Amino acid sequence: MPQHQDMEYKPPARQANASHIPGLDGLRGVAILLVLVHMLNMLEVQHGMSAYLWSRVSQIGWTGVQLFFVLSGFLITGILLDTQRSKNYFAAFYGRRTLRIFPLYFSVLTLAFVILPWLGNVPPSIAADQDHQIWLWTYLSNWAAIFDQGSKAFPHFWSLALEEQFYLLWPLLVRSRSPEQCLRFCLAIAAIALAIRCVLAGAGVSDDLIYENSFCRMDALAFGGAAAAALRIPAWNARLLAMHDRCLLWGGMLGLFGLLVTRGFWTGTLVGISIGYTIVALTSTLVLLAIVGAEASGASGWVRIFRWRPLRAMGKYSYAIYIFHKPLHDLAGKPLLKALRLDVSQSVILSAGYMTVTIACSFFLAFCSWHLLEKRFLHMKRFFVAS
Repeated sequence: MPQHQDMEYKPPARQANASHIPGLDGLRGVAILLVLVHMLNMLEVQHGMSAYLWSRVSQIGWTGVQLFFVLSGFLITGILLDTQRSKNYFAAFYGRRTLRIFPLYFSVLTLAFVILPWLGNVPPSIAADQDHQIWLWTYLSNWAAIFDQGSKAFPHFWSLALEEQFYLLWPLLVRSRSPEQCLRFCLAIAAIALAIRCVLAGAGVSDDLIYENSFCRMDALAFGGAAAAALRIPAWNARLLAMHDRCLLWGGMLGLFGLLVTRGFWTGTLVGISIGYTIVALTSTLVLLAIVGAEASGASGWVRIFRWRPLRAMGKYSYAIYIFHKPLHDLAGKPLLKALRLDVSQSVILSAGYMTVTIACSFFLAFCSWHLLEKRFLHMKRFFVAS
């Protein structure tokens, strides 16, 4: 999930001297907002146009996770291809990933399963996870639901587990591949993921198990990786960067097509759970390529939306926002609404207001986490520079 705002991406040709693409921060901000709208929605009624539209937008919010996967595949693959010949290829990658991900993640688990029990104040959802917390500590929580041991307190950690599995294996697979080989490899993986989803869905496997299955979600990571590899093929680079407006148009057209054939990217149907995932991943990849190309060419039109400071700020703190939003919602938001006797499930205005306040609180916690904890570990990345 959202763990890459600190990473540097160095486009190979026109932007060889640049160290950061602001538009990708904005795209990451869009992804986290989609997830938050999906996860924090409490509106139950669908009477009236405003309520109906609200519920449909909230439903589509799951696509933010798919967008995060595409971003992960793009950034990680690009970094690995750029550092292939480094003597400390593995040490640099794993060291920097550890410093970015582990401090906050394991701090939250330590608070939940060590400190709170020691204080004798354990919320019911955390108490329910006590006996099978090992899935969370080992980044395998996306497999726990198969054994009916899915987390009650941190159900959203499944995507962090999936990405950590990707980080563990991907450097081994990319190490000896040229950009051309990597591109073909990524496209093959995307096709395999689609085939696996079709087989499992046809066999009657539940939507939730498919949704969190590592093999079923490989296509988003692979499409992101394919984009990174394509940009590192000399014969393709300039052409792809120059096609940014067309990539945006194609992404928009593909997204609209996906909305129609999947009835709003609803994953409760065979179409939605099979090609629906693929369409979202391809759409995200095209938009990503459009932003990279527009930034490389110095365009100042539509790409300015993704350079908007509030959106980039959401992207910068997206990792901690993602970690905090669900516990904040369950352990503080819902009890507070109950104490105040506010029923936000029947009002679009109240639901939107609650969501806005919860997002603001999540952002504040993430801001504090970044400056008090995460940034201190990130300073140690200087010891793990690829050379």
